[in-house]
Amino acid sequence: MKNIFRSFAMFIALVASAGCVYETFPTGGTITSDQVDASPNSLQYMVNGIPSAMMASGTAGYASNYGYHADFGISAIHLMTEAMLEDFTVSGDLGYFWFGAFYQNVSMGADYIYCAYFWDCYYAWIKLANDVIAKAGEVTAETDPTVLAALGQAYAYRAMFYLDLARLYEPKDNELAPISDEIRGLTVPIVTETTTEEIAKNNPRAERDVMYDFIFDDLEMAENYLNASDRTYTRPTLGAVYGLYARAYLELGAADDKIDREAYRKAAEYARLAIETSGKTPLTEAQWHDPQKGFNDGSANNSWIWGLTLSVENASNIITNVAHLAPEAVWGYSILSLPSVSKALYDRIDYADFRKKSWLDPEYTWNPSSETYDPDAYQFAGLDDPLSGYESYGITNAHEYFLAFTSPYVNLKFRPANGTCVEYTDGNCADHVLMRVEEMYFIEIEATLRTKGLDAAKEMLNDFMQTYRYRSYDCSLIGSTEAFIQEMLFQKRVEFWGEGILMYDYKRLDQGITRGYSGTNIPAVARFNCNGRSPQWNVVITRTEFQSNTALNQENNNPDPTELLVPWTE
Repeated sequence: MKNIFRSFAMFIALVASAGCVYETFPTGGTITSDQVDASPNSLQYMVNGIPSAMMASGTAGYASNYGYHADFGISAIHLMTEAMLEDFTVSGDLGYFWFGAFYQNVSMGADYIYCAYFWDCYYAWIKLANDVIAKAGEVTAETDPTVLAALGQAYAYRAMFYLDLARLYEPKDNELAPISDEIRGLTVPIVTETTTEEIAKNNPRAERDVMYDFIFDDLEMAENYLNASDRTYTRPTLGAVYGLYARAYLELGAADDKIDREAYRKAAEYARLAIETSGKTPLTEAQWHDPQKGFNDGSANNSWIWGLTLSVENASNIITNVAHLAPEAVWGYSILSLPSVSKALYDRIDYADFRKKSWLDPEYTWNPSSETYDPDAYQFAGLDDPLSGYESYGITNAHEYFLAFTSPYVNLKFRPANGTCVEYTDGNCADHVLMRVEEMYFIEIEATLRTKGLDAAKEMLNDFMQTYRYRSYDCSLIGSTEAFIQEMLFQKRVEFWGEGILMYDYKRLDQGITRGYSGTNIPAVARFNCNGRSPQWNVVITRTEFQSNTALNQENNNPDPTELLVPWTE
């Protein structure tokens, strides 16, 4: 495998944007309203195309047009946001890490494809949801349960897309890239099923209140149409809708760095509704560390409220989440880049916490046969498989395979599908989680802190950790709200590492990042320390949108954060 890293060369994106969403949409198992008749079955087929587009290899055309192998939809977006935080690093060859621009804070401006990827994916997926909503109006049997289910799902998808966009693009104050009054509180343009091409050509960024009212309207529609008895994780359910409500109200609870207790109250209310309506329960230790099903099969646990599947037809060999995130997959980039956890986070995790085994301990990787370390601490998916398939990858024995990816702090949280480490057609087809029930517990805890006080929040965090993670946990001695927020966020960082939800917490709570410190395992080019929010988290609008939407320009864009973070040196 050759090193195809581009050194973050300047790729000017001439790709889809909100102003031309009527002409451009993802491929990969999707159809549009022009391709189906106005029938309930066709409508459901259109809805099924949305998650297909969200997971398909090459969904935005970046792979085919620019050779960009990080073009695999929502899971790629989640890795992009993870790469902008302090806990995600690589222990191997940085040249094989396709998210290096985000990791190194380079080429983050409007002229590059990297940040354009968010815009181009989400607006293309919004187009698909809009098609379903528009087509549903043509179906005469308005009470047909298939039509209602399709409508409810489409509204839920659209609400999720706009909520992600609002949180990505609404600029928040930070020390390195000040926010002007002109853009403060602005999100992104709203495009619906009734938006004409003329309107789209002059469609300004929506103010925060307008955007969240729109999101809540969509969630209310989804709530009305979805069946409460449906608990299938592969499509949006009523439990997922309540989870989106909880995420949105949590965001509003800290808007403008002020405490909105009513928003927090609603966040807690909806988080509890999501827990109870979904019927989901937190992952067990066995489910978490399953070498065949760990974080790749939502049907193998009762934790996932919402997830996506990837079919063989929509997956390439190296443009998938597994290829970039699961080091056991011998065909992928991750066996070379070795996605890892930061030393600072790992060292702080209690050994009584089973989640610590999500990453390889340095003592184990240096001497895996040591009598002082539990030899059964880790289960590897590929070691018991026949070795006949490894030769094509230059691997001739199990020990050589083991050594290829065993490095301190390397991730074993995410596994190839079915534990298949050689055959990419099977191993790549892993599910991707969008919402776990554990997130709802943490939302409820944070919201309780803001509404009922520190003691109530400490009791809830203790209850969750002692019941589901490790019995000896105790945060009772924490004496301040700020100290509790740091502890709660730490546990959330351990819980959701690599899943793509943490950046929103950092941005909302005005948290900094610390990558530079004595003994750090972060490469020198990415050892950034930032007091408060990173300027990267205010994602820049792509310049191609200016060309099709006259309401947007560089003056009302978010500030370019490129290279504002300076690497720390000892």
